Amino acid sequence: MGEEDRELLEKVYRRIIMSRAKETRIEEQGLKMCPNGILMLNGSNFMSSIKECAAAVIDFYADWCIPCKIMEPILNKLAQVFAGKVLFGRVDVDEDPEIAAEYGVMSIPTTVLLRNGEEVYRVIGAVDYNTMKRYIEIHLGVRP
Repeated sequence: MGEEDRELLEKVYRRIIMSRAKETRIEEQGLKMCPNGILMLNGSNFMSSIKECAAAVIDFYADWCIPCKIMEPILNKLAQVFAGKVLFGRVDVDEDPEIAAEYGVMSIPTTVLLRNGEEVYRVIGAVDYNTMKRYIEIHLGVRP
């Protein structure tokens, strides 16, 4: 085995060790990893879901809303990029108007960024992938 191979193996081992150390710190703090994918939220699971993770992105939408349909693949991709770090959820405003009213949603799509259950930023309307990613990084303090 050459010197370059040894250096490469050492880098890989360091990454594995650091990854496990990070998971251990999360477990020691009593925090769980955020669920992967996008959760469909409603009155029965909304509060418990947003308390499950320190950072959350909640999309208020309706099936008939064209800009909402534009945001769906963007949020799906972001949910993959931030998997385990940010909770992504969707609330259908036609089926759960009380949650939308609680958050003062007047237009859709509205995407609310929550840190520790508190709103820190709101995006009204459709935005592109890079803009939403930047909002998550800045306002929730999370990197992919």
